[in-house]
Amino acid sequence: MKNISVGIAEDQEIFRSALGHLLNSFSGVSVVAQAENGKLLLEHEDIDKVDIAIIDYKMPIMGGIETSKLLRTKHPNMKIIILSMFDDESFVEKAIENGANAYLSKDDDLEELEMAMHSVLDNEYYFNDRISKIFIRSMISKGKIAPTFINNELSFTQMEISILDLMSKELTTQEIADKLYRSTRTIDKHRSEMMKKTGTKNSIGLIMYGIKKGLIKA
Repeated sequence: MKNISVGIAEDQEIFRSALGHLLNSFSGVSVVAQAENGKLLLEHEDIDKVDIAIIDYKMPIMGGIETSKLLRTKHPNMKIIILSMFDDESFVEKAIENGANAYLSKDDDLEELEMAMHSVLDNEYYFNDRISKIFIRSMISKGKIAPTFINNELSFTQMEISILDLMSKELTTQEIADKLYRSTRTIDKHRSEMMKKTGTKNSIGLIMYGIKKGLIKA
């Protein structure tokens, strides 16, 4: 497997240094460029060696969005992962529109970052369930995507709508079961039946359906 060369743009020196150290501990990963903002990363002497740029969303002088846009223009084959403390729809949407291949929270664990790195190299993009839901809600609410489903006129029980609403709020199956005083097995059964009913293949598709049909709020 090809070694992965990484560039980091992060204005907090302690976080940047720690991230670089941890990334270097990953098998087959080498940090070849570090900078305190996007401008310095773009000007780094080893920028042409970078396979993946990991960029903080908010930095002085040149932040993550402008950096992503310029990297996408000057280094079109480079993969870009945005790290941020912000999960608002507008932040996620803007990052994706300006060239990001992945968007992660700084609170996500290292295993997810490693997974994202390999995923963007293999499949171009990586968005976990939380970020996918945020992005999809934004796109649907703005009319930028309009999903189609096998049946547009379906009826849902109040229990199904409650489960769907809690799913959209990123609660786990156990948390949903606790709130609704049901077993996790019952929640899983309802979710499976809703997917079959709507023709969706996963939780994200089911939430998209619920938002589109006005069953739950975006």
